[in-house]
Amino acid sequence: MIYISLIIGIIMFIIYIREIRKTKFTTRLIFIIGIFTALAYVLNLIKFIRMPQGGSITLFSMLPVMVLSLLYGKGVGLTSGILLGFLKMLDGITFVHPVQFLLDYILSNMALGFSGMFGRDSKVKIFFGCIISGFLGVMFNVISGVVFFSEFAPENMNIWMYSIIYNFSSLGVEVFLTTIVMMFFPLDRIIKISKLQEVTK
Repeated sequence: MIYISLIIGIIMFIIYIREIRKTKFTTRLIFIIGIFTALAYVLNLIKFIRMPQGGSITLFSMLPVMVLSLLYGKGVGLTSGILLGFLKMLDGITFVHPVQFLLDYILSNMALGFSGMFGRDSKVKIFFGCIISGFLGVMFNVISGVVFFSEFAPENMNIWMYSIIYNFSSLGVEVFLTTIVMMFFPLDRIIKISKLQEVTK
C-alpha cells in the first residue's frame, strides 16, 4: 500500500510539473496565491468539530484552494494546495512516517487543486470538479489511516471501514458542504471585478 501511495504521489507531481510549466507566475499571481493560501490556513484554524488523531471539520478551509483552481487553473490550485499542506504543520503535526506526512498533509491538500478539472462554465462542472477533487483528497487520508493508524480501529472492525468512516465523517462532510457553497460562489462577478488575467501559455 505504501508503494501504491508513492506511485500515485509521483503521478500527481508529474501532473503538477506539467501544469506549472504552462502557468505564468507573475508577481500579481504569486501575491494572490499567497493571500488565498493564507486565508485557507486561517479558516483551517477555526474548527467546529475536533476528532481524535487530528481529524476536524473547519470553516470551509478548502474553499480558497478550490476557488483558485477554478479561477486560474490546476497549476495555481495545486501550488496553493501544497503550500496549505505545509502551513498546516504550524497548527500541529502528527508524524509517524514520511509517506504518512505526504498522504495526510501534501497530497490530500494538493488534490483540491484539481477542482477546476472540468472548467467553470456551468454549475454541474463546478460541482463535479470540486466533489471529485475533494473526495480524492479524503481518500489519501483514508489510505494513511489504513496503513499507519490501524491500531486505533475498534476491535474486530475492518480497518478500511474504520478509516473510511473516520475520514468521511469529518473531511468528507467538509468536502460536501464546501462544494455546496461553491455552487453559489460568485465566480463570474469576481472575474469581472478583478479583470482576471490569463495565466496559461
